[in-house]
Amino acid sequence: MHLEELRATRAHWYEAYLAGDTERLAALEDPAFFAMSEAGVEAGAGRLAGIASAVRAGRWFPAGSRAQDAQLELRAVSDGIVSARGLGRITTPRGDHPPVLFTELWQCSAQGWRALHLHYHQQPRP
Repeated sequence: MHLEELRATRAHWYEAYLAGDTERLAALEDPAFFAMSEAGVEAGAGRLAGIASAVRAGRWFPAGSRAQDAQLELRAVSDGIVSARGLGRITTPRGDHPPVLFTELWQCSAQGWRALHLHYHQQPRP
């Protein structure tokens, strides 16, 4: 497994997400991809349509926003499957979002790395 390729794909995935680029997201995510957070579960075409709608309405991340990992651990789960977990945050020109704990599941195939799922929630305060 090529973990450096996974790191690069993750970076492209987050760039696409923050830019609201749903075509690129669809290419980097498994068709059954879902995201789970304190707000609930988002999946499929409805998730991508919601992102596109927010972008059109000007309610998405501003240009210059970035995802930053404070901690990242990549661990092989099985052949071609890697779990990514850690602590990260989104920074924007308008300010930083609260840090989140996250877990992602990635699959490597002949087409490259694809995201299978994302689970995140705000980091608990001590």
